[in-house]
Amino acid sequence: MRTFAIFLIPALLCSAEDRRPITVTDATGLVNALLKPDGWTKLKGFVLYQALFDAQFQGFYFIHAEWDSPSHNSAAIGHFAVERATGDVWDWVICGQFHSPSLASAQQALRKQIGLTDAEYLKIRKPGPFCEPGEKPQLLKIGKPKLK
Repeated sequence: MRTFAIFLIPALLCSAEDRRPITVTDATGLVNALLKPDGWTKLKGFVLYQALFDAQFQGFYFIHAEWDSPSHNSAAIGHFAVERATGDVWDWVICGQFHSPSLASAQQALRKQIGLTDAEYLKIRKPGPFCEPGEKPQLLKIGKPKLK
């Protein structure tokens, strides 16, 4: 019984500061989970990469998605801002938050992996990087590629 108590007490003492932070690899995985079901990741030359922004946006990873378009050298698929504490995925151009079943599933799995409970998530979530105070974000879906 003592052995059980020794392992249980440290688990109960863990705080938000002990949570593993979301990495850029995690953030890229969330964007990939958003894009994959609609076929974006199968486009020729598909790539995701991190874009660097000013220090005022340190709470987000900025992930850019593009592919090799036949009519352009490369074409943007989207600009994504992934919140580093929650894994929420935002558009980095407008005040819009992305939603999809595949993204929600990947976010739930990641939040469990880093030790973020639903209650903690509701306490720490914040608006997207380009949302004005009090602005209601648009709910965004990515949709399928429209190739010509």
